Amino acid sequence: MIASVVRWGRLALYFVAILTVCLAGEVIGRIWCLWLAPQGSKTRVHRANLVTRYWHVALTELTLRLLRSRLEVRGTVRPGRYLVVSNHQSTADIAILPWVLRSLNVKFVAKEELGHGIPTVSLAMRHWGSALISREATREDITRLKVMARGLVDWEASVVIFPEGTRSRDGRLLPYKSGAVRIVAKATGLPLLPVAIDGTHVAPDLSDFARRMPGARGTVTIGAPIPPEAWAGRLDRAVEDIRTWARETIEAGRRDGSVPPPTGWTEGEPDPGVSPPGSTAD
Repeated sequence: MIASVVRWGRLALYFVAILTVCLAGEVIGRIWCLWLAPQGSKTRVHRANLVTRYWHVALTELTLRLLRSRLEVRGTVRPGRYLVVSNHQSTADIAILPWVLRSLNVKFVAKEELGHGIPTVSLAMRHWGSALISREATREDITRLKVMARGLVDWEASVVIFPEGTRSRDGRLLPYKSGAVRIVAKATGLPLLPVAIDGTHVAPDLSDFARRMPGARGTVTIGAPIPPEAWAGRLDRAVEDIRTWARETIEAGRRDGSVPPPTGWTEGEPDPGVSPPGSTAD
């Protein structure tokens, strides 16, 4: 009984703290970064990067400390700017990745739904160097990607792309689509930085946080950067190589007990990203 009361007390405190951080970020961002810094100025860039960085750090630290979740980071980030290519299991990934990559100024290619109604998140996505795209991959989306890519230098930023296109939710790696990666890579010439996330699938959306995030274990593995000269002329192959590395990295972590595997997961199960022998891929 006491343990249950403590658990729900921690959850209540967590959600109050998260709401406070988000609302504070929204107010500070609008006043300090938008109203009190000229558009296109270095002042606005530096202030916006600071607000978003500390917002991500605050959210992740609250999750780790109040919910006693554990996150192991493997690998390091060398100085520079990157096009980060990562799998996607949870809404939490948008806070976790910038915490892991906090030596970088991280922007995102994200679904346009995130551009409305979420304090600080929507503000950052719409005004501070990220790209919001639709699910239909329209010509307008391509334009938005190119505009964002050209602006990364001004934002002193790296960008995260989730090539699965959506959260996997059950921890299985979905096929990687190279379209957005190709557009941004060719426009920027940035090195590709492979990242593999596992464990956040226990809470793919906010409704699952209360039940499954407390005490959860996860890993984020940072791979070796792939320089432009290594992916030039073979970008689709490079993206598929990153997916293969991510699948092997995730499976290794589940085998050694770093992350509890999803319910029903079996090592060596058919890969949804690869057509079985004798089949024809659409």
